[in-house]
Amino acid sequence: MRTVKPIEERLFAKVDATGICWLWTGAKNRGGYGAISKGRRDGAAIVHRAVWELLVGPIPDGTDLDHLCRVRACCNPDHLEPVTRAINVARGSRRAGAPRKTHCTNGHPYTPENTLPNGDHGRACRECKNDANRQYRARKKTTT
Repeated sequence: MRTVKPIEERLFAKVDATGICWLWTGAKNRGGYGAISKGRRDGAAIVHRAVWELLVGPIPDGTDLDHLCRVRACCNPDHLEPVTRAINVARGSRRAGAPRKTHCTNGHPYTPENTLPNGDHGRACRECKNDANRQYRARKKTTT
């Protein structure tokens, strides 16, 4: 019967630590995170979590490991930080990051007076919307 090598041995054999990020060169899950088998019947482990637990220690209860480098295949413990799920989502998600924006792309401030709801797209700048409407009406006026 074939014996399975310990996870530590198999884990570091597939890590490319030649750069700043320690990139996992093995299999990845659908989210792009490295995945490695724990054993025949134990399922898979997420690589960055396994490396953290081997080199740093247990992951605190109620926390996720946030990739500060934003590279999901990275397993360098210096690039990971245990944070709450809310902080991790706010740091990483584009949609979650939108509320942090204080100005629109044209530099107008997102104040209560200058902000419109924009359906599934979050919010819109009232000044920009008014400018677009004025330009539309001007174009319509010249064509008729």
